[in-house]
Amino acid sequence: MENKQEWLRERKNYLGGTDLAAVCGLSPYRTALDVYLDKTSEDIACETNSAMHWGTLLEDVIAEEYGRVRGCRIEKPSAPIIHSKYQFLGANIDRWVISTNSPYILECKTAGFTKVKEWGDSGTDQIPESYLIQCAYYASICDVQKIDIAVLIGGQDFRIYTYERTKELEDKLIKIACNFWHNHIEKMIPPKCVNTRDTFNLFPQSHNCEIVAESNIMDKWEQLKAARAEESKIAYTIEQLKTDIQEFMRDYDVLIDNQGNVIATWKNTTPRSFFDLKRFKDEAKDLYLKYTSPAKQSRVFLIK
Repeated sequence: MENKQEWLRERKNYLGGTDLAAVCGLSPYRTALDVYLDKTSEDIACETNSAMHWGTLLEDVIAEEYGRVRGCRIEKPSAPIIHSKYQFLGANIDRWVISTNSPYILECKTAGFTKVKEWGDSGTDQIPESYLIQCAYYASICDVQKIDIAVLIGGQDFRIYTYERTKELEDKLIKIACNFWHNHIEKMIPPKCVNTRDTFNLFPQSHNCEIVAESNIMDKWEQLKAARAEESKIAYTIEQLKTDIQEFMRDYDVLIDNQGNVIATWKNTTPRSFFDLKRFKDEAKDLYLKYTSPAKQSRVFLIK
């Protein structure tokens, strides 16, 4: 764990491949503001989820399978590779592939079966955009002619894709990375928020004071109120249509069309147990307090 902490601390000194995908707005998990806050904060974030856990756990397995399929030697890098000109651009590659020609990079990925449509035919560069950005960035920093991407989809579908160097794309990415570092990280100017999670992360604490809305904010407030009203109408329509269909179905589970295609189902769920938290708190207060920790503070946004 200590090595993990040191690695995370070192990563604050440069933009990595997953960082750049977020800066470009192509990461499904992070935004440019997340990257900014990570690089400018003293905190060491060590967040993980099941996908990240299994991705890390299976990295060695995928690399070994690639080596077996391609009949080549694989080496794990000992440190990140830093750009020869820009010391704030770095690549944490998964493996080096030692070939008879020039060495190249291997990236190891995992994907759930629900993500299979994001991957094209094996042997192409038809991979998720965030990974394509990462590969192009690594190719530029490491000066390699190609990168192979080995992916295990759904735990049993093993595929290999190849990214061939594209100088125009790589130059654009290096420019984006440099601009982000110089104009945001170095100047301590956060990038624009792209969702409400960003706004909370940037402004987590309110201070009980008022601010007068500017004209453009008044326009957005009016638009939001109108959108909310439309949303309520749509929600009402959806509820009424569902009610009519369910009333027609009565106690039938499945609704089909004239061709026999299933168009709706209305089935009972498995009974679930309910934990009486209030009673537990009243009757076992000491035990309740022992296993209770304060939740992270939030801010509630209300339109008046």
